Amino acid sequence: MSNTVVIIPTRLQAKRLPNKPLKIINQKEMILHVYNLAVRSEIGEVLVATPDQAISDLIEKNGGKSFISKESHENGTDRVFEAFSKYFSSNPKIIINLQGDMPNLDPKDIIKLRNYLEKKNC
Repeated sequence: MSNTVVIIPTRLQAKRLPNKPLKIINQKEMILHVYNLAVRSEIGEVLVATPDQAISDLIEKNGGKSFISKESHENGTDRVFEAFSKYFSSNPKIIINLQGDMPNLDPKDIIKLRNYLEKKNC
């Protein structure tokens, strides 16, 4: 098993653009684009953390893994921490908090970030 996990926090109740994770881009929901690029990076297990059953169902219907978090987090990092502490039985050395609204990110950039973090320079 990899020593790295990618956790993608996302929710439907954003104030500026409600339902943003489910917006369609090129015939696919934004959150699926982000999930798939994280998987394509091949650096470790990928998990979507969300309080919304609709997002969880979409991810799982498409072969992915999701975690239903509490609704009341102040920010995405708190959602990532809850998912990490309750979902993962092993302790990965690196947790990447990948934002759910970055559908055009290159998977190679996730690999570069993981490689940098492995050097323990930060």
